[in-house]
Parts: sequence; C-alpha cells; structure tokens
Amino acid sequence: MNRLSTGRLACARHARRHARRHARPRFFRPVPLRSRFANIVVPGLLLTALMALAAPPAAVAAELSLYEQRLAYQRAVHAIRLGRNGEFRREQARLKDYALQPYLVYHDAQRRLSSLSAKKMRQVRADLADTPLAPIFHRNWLNAQVRRGRWEAYLANYEPSDDAAARCNYLRALYRSGQRSAALDQVRDLWVAPRSQPKTCDPLFEAWIASGRLRQEAVWARLAQALDAGEVTLARYLLRFFNAGNVAAGRLYYDVHVRPRTVRSWSRFKDDDGGRRALRHGLLRYADRDAEDAFALWTKVGPKRSFPDADRHYIEERLAAALAEETGKAPATPPASFAPDSVERVAQALVWHRDWAAAAAWIQALPPAVVAKPRWRYWLGYALTQSNDAEAGREHLAAVAALRTYYGFLAAEELGRVPALNAIEPRHSEAAQQNLLNVPAVRRMTELYAVGDWVNARREWRHALPLLDEAERRDLVELTAHIGWGTQAIFGARDGEMADLIAIRFPRPHDDIFRRHAFQSELPLQFLYAIARQESAFNARAVSSAGARGLMQLMPGTARLVADRVRVKRPARADLFNPDVNVRLAAHHLARLMRRYGGNRALVAAAYNAGETRVTRWLRNAAGMPTAVWVERIPFRETRDYVKGVIAFAHVYARLAGIQAPVLGTHEQIVAPP
Repeated sequence: MNRLSTGRLACARHARRHARRHARPRFFRPVPLRSRFANIVVPGLLLTALMALAAPPAAVAAELSLYEQRLAYQRAVHAIRLGRNGEFRREQARLKDYALQPYLVYHDAQRRLSSLSAKKMRQVRADLADTPLAPIFHRNWLNAQVRRGRWEAYLANYEPSDDAAARCNYLRALYRSGQRSAALDQVRDLWVAPRSQPKTCDPLFEAWIASGRLRQEAVWARLAQALDAGEVTLARYLLRFFNAGNVAAGRLYYDVHVRPRTVRSWSRFKDDDGGRRALRHGLLRYADRDAEDAFALWTKVGPKRSFPDADRHYIEERLAAALAEETGKAPATPPASFAPDSVERVAQALVWHRDWAAAAAWIQALPPAVVAKPRWRYWLGYALTQSNDAEAGREHLAAVAALRTYYGFLAAEELGRVPALNAIEPRHSEAAQQNLLNVPAVRRMTELYAVGDWVNARREWRHALPLLDEAERRDLVELTAHIGWGTQAIFGARDGEMADLIAIRFPRPHDDIFRRHAFQSELPLQFLYAIARQESAFNARAVSSAGARGLMQLMPGTARLVADRVRVKRPARADLFNPDVNVRLAAHHLARLMRRYGGNRALVAAAYNAGETRVTRWLRNAAGMPTAVWVERIPFRETRDYVKGVIAFAHVYARLAGIQAPVLGTHEQIVAPP
C-alpha cells in the first residue's frame, strides 16, 4: 500500500472517530475528569453519580428528589464557573424551589458583577436578603466599582464599615468627588495602625502625606504600635517619616527593640521627648532579658532624665514586675498605686517562684472580677492552703472544683474529689431537628454541607444561631452532629454556650484508627484523642496558617522525619489528609516525645505544640517544680492554653470511657530532672 492510500485511510478513520464523538451528547464527551471538574469541589458526592445524573430530557418529570436537587445544584455551579450560561440557566430553572436558589442568584450576579448597575445591584441584594451573601455581594460589587474607576457609584452606595480597605476606598471616592479636605482629615486613624494596610490605601496615604498632614506624633504612635505587634519590617520602613529632629531618636527606639542591650549606652539618649521615649522603651525591653541590670541602670539614669511623673511611675512599676518575674522578689503587699495589670503580673511571678504567702496577698489585691476567674481562684486557694489559711484555701478550691475546666479538675484533686463533668445528655429529638429545618438559614446550612461548600455552610450556621431560642440552639448543635459535621458541632456547642453537651463536644471519630495506633505506639488512647481534639477538632482536611495538616496538624517536614525514623514511606502533602497516615505518624512522634519526657503528658504536649528546642529551654532549673506551676511559666500563651486544654480533654475522654484516672499521674505531678 502506497503512502497516499495509507494517508487516505488514516483520514477516513479520523473522520469516523470525529463523527462518532460529536454524535454523543455534549456532556458525555470523553474529556478527562481532572479537566472537566477542576473548578468545582464535591467532597460529599461521587463524580460518577454526578455524571450519571446529567440533565434529564424534558419528558422526565420536573419533580426532583432532594438528592437530585443537590446534584443539579453542583452542575449549575460548575457550569457558571466554566461560562456555560445556557446549561446554568437550564439547571437554575429546575431548582427554583431549592433551598440554595439564593446561591445560584449570587453566582449568576458575580459573573456579571462589573456590568451591574447600582439599581440591579440593589435588586440582587434584596434577593439575597436574610442570607450571609447580601453583605458579601455588596462588598464585591463595591470593589468592582473601584477596579473600573467608578468612584461616584462607590460613594453613592458605600455603607460604614470596619474594613480598612473599604474605608480607604470610601475616602478615595470622597477625595475624587472634590471633597479633598474632608477625606484627608480622616486618614490619620487609618494610617496609624500596627500592620501594613491594604494596597488600595496607598494612593490615599500618598495624597495625605503630600498634603502635609502627617505629624510626628502619628509617626511615633505607629512605630510603637508596629513594634508592639512584632512588625519589625514595618517599623524600619516608618523611620523614613521622622524629621531631622526625631530621626536619631526614632532609630534608637527601633535599635533598642531589636537589640535591647543598646540601652546600656544610655548617654546616646538625649533628654528630650524622643530620647526619653526611646530610653523608656529600651529599659522595659532590656528588663525582659535582665531585670536586675535594667533596674540598676534605671537607678543610675532615672534621676538624670526629666521624665514626667506619670512616665517615671510607669517605668518603676514595670521594672518591679520584671524583677519579680526574674527573682521572685516583691513587696509583701502590693503598693496601692500599682495598676491591676502590674499586680497580676507580680502575682503570677510569685506563683512561679512558689512564694505562697506573698502570692496570696497579691492575688487578693486584684480586682474582684479578676480574682473570680477560675485561674486566679484556684491559685489563691492553693496558695492559702500552702501558707497560713488552709480552711479559706479549701473554700476557694471548692468553688473552682465544681467547674469542668483544667483548673476545676486540679482543684477537685487537691480536695480529694472526683472532678465534675456536669454533662447533659443530647435530647435526640428527631421531630425537633426536623422542625428546625423549617428555618431557612438552617436548611441552607444543611444543603451547603451536603454539596461540600463548608465555608458558606459555616456562615449560615453563624447566621442562624442568633435567630434561635435556647432549646433550638441545642437542637441545631445536635442536628449538626447528626449529619456528620462533628467539627462544626464542637465549635457550635462552644459558640452557643452549650459546654455541657459532652457527648457532642468530645466525639471519637475514626475510633479504629486511633485505637490501632495508640496500641502500636503504647500511647494512652485518651491522650491521642485529646491532641486531635485540641489540634483540629477532628477536621481531617484542616490546614493551619503555618502549613500543618490533617487531624493531628502535622507539619510536612515533621511527618517526613518521623517516616524516616520508623522506616515507612515518606508521605506526600496530600497523604496527610488521610486519617490513617496522619494519626500513625503523629502517634510515632508522640511516642518518641513520651520517652524523652518521662511520660509527662504536659511536657509532651508543650513539645508537640512549640517544639523540643523551646521546651528544653523552658525546663532549665525546673527540676522538682510542680508541673502545674511549670505550665504557668510557659512564656507562649498559645502553648500554655494548649497544654491546659490537652490535659483537661484527656481527662474528659478517660471519664467518658469509664476510666477513673487522675488529671496528672503521680509521675507527672513534679517535673523530673533531665
């Protein structure tokens, strides 16, 4: 066969394949699933079912089951995202009575956002009334006006907002409308912020600075806020806005923040406003590193500088608090002039150093509302029992022991009591849950969860909560758990002030996985559950801002190291969303930490959260210290609260399993020598 005939045959075969392919309905073209569905998320539904239930012919009855409505909704959203407007319209027409019809209106309007007039925007907004979409759509429409330079439309339709970008755009619109002075007069409060503001604010800020309205006090205020927030890069940028009379002092202020020992060269700090600002900041920063030296430096320098009385008192008060933290030294009773936050700081330091008589005196000097908090009432009771008034101490401990909290559990054990759970059983009322579905926001929430739109489902959950009475809120939490959304049920019970719904707040999903890996790694099952509950509230798809993933919030690097250590395949990032992989690697990691820290779960939890290097540093000179006191000394509030949560959660899980275990075991009550 010659080359020409071969080519003709090939062309004929191609023509036949082309004819067969285009004879099929468009929906069933053999396009790879990845490309067909790349822009739609359907975690709750199988794509095979979605394809099998394509738009039915007109002869099929228009009545759709709820399941078919959900599939049709997913097809509609998919179509609008791909620009298939005809397909979207067909699906939308079939869903006019579906609970998520407002979301189709929203998606359609979003597609035409830039071309919508103000009148049409208000009409769409009215269609979205009583849903969380209404303010979102209004904000998106306003942003579209900014992108198109339609400042008059923005100004006419703006509504007061706490959002910095929206406020900046409003002032830009006001400026462009000719009301320049009125706009620029409002810029200062936007510019003086601890962090960089949105890019849309930049033209406004440039005009404000060019107008000469930027004052040195505003630069000082923003520099202080930025450094207090740890925004060192922003602080360095702000130095350019100081004038010649303040630039040296501003640079010193920045330098003593990043290098506190700079304050020891105290002769560099002039006795003017800027110099005193920098010196004050440096002394307090240096006191966090070496309180005794900072106090000695102040004793030498203070009399040589003309600080106002208020500043002088503030410096001395803060140095006294830092000295108490470092050395445990403080007056037997707090000076009447001390501010409540300084009294609290010294009281905390005295607990750290276990000076129980002084600690009791300083705690009792706190405002009554502060003393009534479980943390301080527990430590007041403990301090009194350890010093001179055991009976009064037991009364305070008894008041805390009735609470189902970390401090309540500790107090109960101090008194030899079984810690209280105060649990109430779910109502399990299907009728009440069914009635709840008559609330439109609740119905939308359940449907959004069913189609996999969890972000909007959470918005609807929060939208529904204030519309319900106390009994209905409880039913909402139970309904949320019933449909399998355990993570939201946990948070919902907290937000709805239903902490006593223990069975819902402390579920045990993936029980076989947790049991297997707890057994393999010789970990207490309840501790493994407590870590997962604290880390992700059992959200297997959770991703933290730092990149931790899955149930146990493993960092990919940590997961790889653990995998190498136990000789298993290194997981890909996506593998960490698999509960079996995630829990297995986390359990091995925790087992190693348990060996390193002698089985003390408080130390293990701290290392899991903050890292072993930090815990090693925090354990210096801690041998023999009560673990509860060591937990209070953890410098990171996040880690401190994390450890308390894990210990309390582990106790709850033990009690739910019928295990009468102590909150802290005998080997955990005292920090062991390294």
